[in-house]
Amino acid sequence: MWLVGKDTTGKTGRVAISDELKAALVRWYTGRGSEADHRASVSLVSTARENHKWIACDCLGAERPPPLMSAAYLSFQETYYLRRLTARPGHEPGCPFHLPQAPPRIRETVKDSLYAIGLPKGLFSAHQKAPEKLAQRPEDIEPDDRSRGVAIPRLGKLLWLLLERAGSNILRELPPSGRRAGSISEEMHHLKRAAEGLEIAPGIRLSDHLYTNAIDYEKRRVHARLRAAAETWPPEFAPQSFLLLEASEVTSSEVVTGLGTVEIRNRIQHTGIIRAEVEPPFLVLAVVGEHSRREGYLALRAYAQPVFSGNQFVPAERDHDRDVLRALQQAQYELRRLGVRMAVKKVLFDITLAAGSARPDFLVALLDEHSGVECKFALQILQSDDADYLELRSIERERLGQAGIVVCLPVSSVTPEAIISEARSLLE
Repeated sequence: MWLVGKDTTGKTGRVAISDELKAALVRWYTGRGSEADHRASVSLVSTARENHKWIACDCLGAERPPPLMSAAYLSFQETYYLRRLTARPGHEPGCPFHLPQAPPRIRETVKDSLYAIGLPKGLFSAHQKAPEKLAQRPEDIEPDDRSRGVAIPRLGKLLWLLLERAGSNILRELPPSGRRAGSISEEMHHLKRAAEGLEIAPGIRLSDHLYTNAIDYEKRRVHARLRAAAETWPPEFAPQSFLLLEASEVTSSEVVTGLGTVEIRNRIQHTGIIRAEVEPPFLVLAVVGEHSRREGYLALRAYAQPVFSGNQFVPAERDHDRDVLRALQQAQYELRRLGVRMAVKKVLFDITLAAGSARPDFLVALLDEHSGVECKFALQILQSDDADYLELRSIERERLGQAGIVVCLPVSSVTPEAIISEARSLLE
């Protein structure tokens, strides 16, 4: 067994792993090891990760290209694990590291089942101290169907929590006359103010370690402040800062802003909706922390959220979501001329109702200034005509209907005129 350079075949530049260390790793991985074997295994995988190496198995012999394993980690489970590189040769069937090949994952689509999104639990934290555990071989090694629904990473939920606290997920009520005032700096001001009420660790306010431009990271001001704060940081929590950036482009590992580009150590996360189908701008939340002393503080992970516009950070997943938001905004202006005020909230988290949880696309509030009549309703936008999808949205609509008025429109029918017509009929 060897340590080899990343992005190689594993046949050159080999550094041999001793027989004793390999035996300890095998014993631990197969569930027969002692705590000493565990410590030795953790030391091996952490060394491989910190030095950007892969672990090459010798089960196919020294002459053939070897099976390769990446030393990966799950931060919130605080454990390393050996991730097989499936595009490389497989392990010999009798090898302790052999696992059957799983079928390809079934990626989610707009027609998939509705899925729950709850508020993130605990502190505004997205990084744990480096794990000191190595996962063992899974007991159940039968292939599964690898199907899954949409999974929102914790960073995404934290970003949504911040948007919710700041009211940035609202098409705010218009002023009595003229256009809505707004700018990137004003939106960031709302978010930074909301950050004052959140803590990264006990006694550590998010607002003290939240940065809204790439320059602070490039000039390493983020790093310097974090190093200073780490001296008094609660010992059981990992020191960390957050970058909140408005981005004109997001690649697999880079956040491109008007004031510079930030490289992210791991692949940038986003929802299961294919990001290439959505134009910028994006709002990106990245966590800066230390996974190894050798590398120091880095932007470790990031979540990219498409938003309505550069001066309105209402989340949008697809370009036609922006069409819906534009229609709602235009309706706001038209209704104002009729003496009706309207505010619209993009719902990010599930609402708990007597019949079960539900999450409409929008909540809309109306006030007729002439009559004083007020009205609130849930707006459900149908994105597909798939029968299963429509059935699930019908269940959601039934739940919402027990709590109030629900207006349901196909996405193709969402126009300012349709919204105005619904609003006026509800206020009569």
